[in-house]
Amino acid sequence: MSKGKLIGKGMTAEVYEWERDRVLKLYFERFSDEWIAHEAKVGSILNDAGAPSPKTFGLTEVDGRKGLIIERIYGKSIMKHLETEPWKLFYYAKKIAALQYQIHGCTAEGLPSQEERFLTTMKRASRILGDRIPRIMEYIQRLPNPKSICHGDLHFKNIMDTDGKLVAIDWNSAYLGDPLSDVARTCIIMKSPSIPDGISEIMSIPIMYTKWLTYSTFVSEYMKIAKVKIEDIEAWMLPAAASRLKDKIPGETKWLMDMIDKRLDKLKKT
Repeated sequence: MSKGKLIGKGMTAEVYEWERDRVLKLYFERFSDEWIAHEAKVGSILNDAGAPSPKTFGLTEVDGRKGLIIERIYGKSIMKHLETEPWKLFYYAKKIAALQYQIHGCTAEGLPSQEERFLTTMKRASRILGDRIPRIMEYIQRLPNPKSICHGDLHFKNIMDTDGKLVAIDWNSAYLGDPLSDVARTCIIMKSPSIPDGISEIMSIPIMYTKWLTYSTFVSEYMKIAKVKIEDIEAWMLPAAASRLKDKIPGETKWLMDMIDKRLDKLKKT
């Protein structure tokens, strides 16, 4: 069948209406067949594992481009909700903690391991990290390595609220590993010093304070639900910070490198 109306566009693909309650994610031509097949495989693995993710219905080709047919998730992302209902920020911070804990209760075979995931992302930032990569990988090998499903990039834009039910989307970075490695990534995103363009220095102060409160609310809720300590999450901040570098978020590089070097220096003394 032919694609319907264009309803969204992201970094990897355009999203079109496709049959009832389904959409077509039509990839841009720069993405390889192998990469697209990987995303389709990940979607099927997540569905079989019962993770809160869109259902996957297989690959197709339209107008000479590869596409993936997936369940249509009605509603808006948490970010879109917060644009009109900013007072719900801390409510959603707690809901994200509960969603992430739900994800971590799932397991599966066939996803990359946490070692594979972190090595791949750090290699993409190798010009900055240099000889730190082997030391960070050695450190990761000393950390717990369970087989929980981890989203790998959970934040306000990657979660849909559909009638009060949260569903995670954009699972390209999913892997199997320690849930707290995933939590550490979300903590870094929430605490990021990155400020949108056009914001004055004075206005950046309340923004950073709000970010800190959001992070504090999220991490406190996750610790309560999962019965873990802040030290357990902090143990994953070194690899999470190194992995985040490859995203090249404006205003983050120095902050992340300071975090990485402080933790590496501390490891030398232990």
